[in-house]
Amino acid sequence: MAKTANNKKGGAGKSTSTGKSAQNKKAAAKRADARPSRAKSQQKPQQKARASRPAEKKGFMKFLRDVRVEMGKVTWPTRKDLAQSTLVVLVAVAIAAAYTAVLDFGFSRIIDAVVNLLT
Repeated sequence: MAKTANNKKGGAGKSTSTGKSAQNKKAAAKRADARPSRAKSQQKPQQKARASRPAEKKGFMKFLRDVRVEMGKVTWPTRKDLAQSTLVVLVAVAIAAAYTAVLDFGFSRIIDAVVNLLT
């Protein structure tokens, strides 16, 4: 209800917000005028970052060292977790193989029946 009462009083809130926005526009215009234009000698921030980086070492040995460091950060599963995951995969593969075998057997019976009818 407080908002409705303020709006009915003549919009005092509107005049102050309009005044502030006008001030903000003037300040933005001053900042834009004060900005120096970018000279060709000035580099973009990305170019400066690239230029300041030391030359990266290249080579197979550095790659192997980096791999070793990254492999040390890996959270390896316990033997129990590994056994459970392996069991789940083996059961899923057995179910998929059984399903495929049943479909293969059924389709081969249907095809044999159709071929026998045609001959």
